[in-house]
Amino acid sequence: MTHKCFFKPGGVVIALALTLLMLGGCKKNDETLGLDLLPGSNILDSRYSNETGSISSYTFTDTKIRVDKPDYNVFGSFNDPLFGRTTASFAAQFRLPYYPSYAQDAVLDSAVVSLVYRKVYGDTITPQEVKVYKLVQPLNFDAQYLSSFDPKTLTNDTVIGMADFTPKFRTDSTGQDTTVQQISVRLNDNIGNMLLKADSLDMINNDVFLNFFKGLYIESQPLQAGGGLVYLRSHASLLNLFYHTADADSLVFSYQLTTNSADVPYFEHDYSNAWFADHLNQENVEDSLVFVQPTGGTKVKIDVPSLDNWTDSTNCMINKATLTFHADTTMSDFHQHPMPSQLFLKTIQEDGSEAFPIDSQLSLAYYGGVYNATDATYTFNITQHLQQILDGTVQNLGFYLVSATRKNSADRVVLKGSNSSQPIQLEINYTRYK
Repeated sequence: MTHKCFFKPGGVVIALALTLLMLGGCKKNDETLGLDLLPGSNILDSRYSNETGSISSYTFTDTKIRVDKPDYNVFGSFNDPLFGRTTASFAAQFRLPYYPSYAQDAVLDSAVVSLVYRKVYGDTITPQEVKVYKLVQPLNFDAQYLSSFDPKTLTNDTVIGMADFTPKFRTDSTGQDTTVQQISVRLNDNIGNMLLKADSLDMINNDVFLNFFKGLYIESQPLQAGGGLVYLRSHASLLNLFYHTADADSLVFSYQLTTNSADVPYFEHDYSNAWFADHLNQENVEDSLVFVQPTGGTKVKIDVPSLDNWTDSTNCMINKATLTFHADTTMSDFHQHPMPSQLFLKTIQEDGSEAFPIDSQLSLAYYGGVYNATDATYTFNITQHLQQILDGTVQNLGFYLVSATRKNSADRVVLKGSNSSQPIQLEINYTRYK
């Protein structure tokens, strides 16, 4: 016979218990908190379970994440010593800030795409190449683009601009990272003249203009060694039109990538030289290390079959259940390659999709996942999720561990798997009662 267990902020007293949680939370030693809320119950004993042996972990590709409208466009090509090569590009709309009112005698000087960045992930010595294409099919601002979508399919494969750049990292006189760097790509004059000589009816508003000029695809060329990724400030990217008239010189009009622009990154990963290449997307071999990478890179699949065993436990109250992952700071080489400040633990649904566990709905402090530099861990509270498994309202289908900034960052981390010296830990504090 299966006996139902109780989670301390659950049952008929959930409102009162949540109030207690908000007022002061649950301290680790408060293992009998809430027993007085179970009428007629008598404490048998309090117990602690620490399990590592039955937890399995595997590295999988993180396919089909949503990538549109990023805070930063990760851009460039980088050969990571552990994660293989990542090449990042993007397509975007450039909008009119206002009606340009070009004079009849305006003469083009140049058309230049300016991409502003301040952060580099990788080296600052390897030259990189950029190619620019004009979109001939439109982007949709309201669409939800996935990482499987290749924006280059919206171009006609005609290169309209090329440039080389070497990522730089400069600080100001105070040593702060406030100095702006930029990548400049001059486009061919045909594009500049198309914009300069556009009919006034094609520029009456942005809806009309974006049908006339649909945008650009800005492509990074893959490197065979070295390289780095830069963080482009998405809403600081410009298409500058430099021109002059008979009466004025050095004029400029800037088409802008704004918060109202469709902006779609594209990430290519080559894992042929990755540390985990032989066992990627497999569950027949457990490695001692597992790998989390954003930009549609990799995620970790975790199976905890022992959670099912709790459905057969005697009457108990779950005080706290946590899942802890240890970062391998040596392999991660965090001094050179920063690790993510936060990870997300997602539950696997019946259709294979992901969802946040119910514990995430209270607060970040309760849910967890923030990197603890003291002991190099990421810890998640799955107390309520375990209760749902006991109640039979959710299935125990495992978890995915992913980056919290899957489309905005290059920060990756190497974690210790179940076969390592510091395996994944499932800790449960609970109290038996009758």
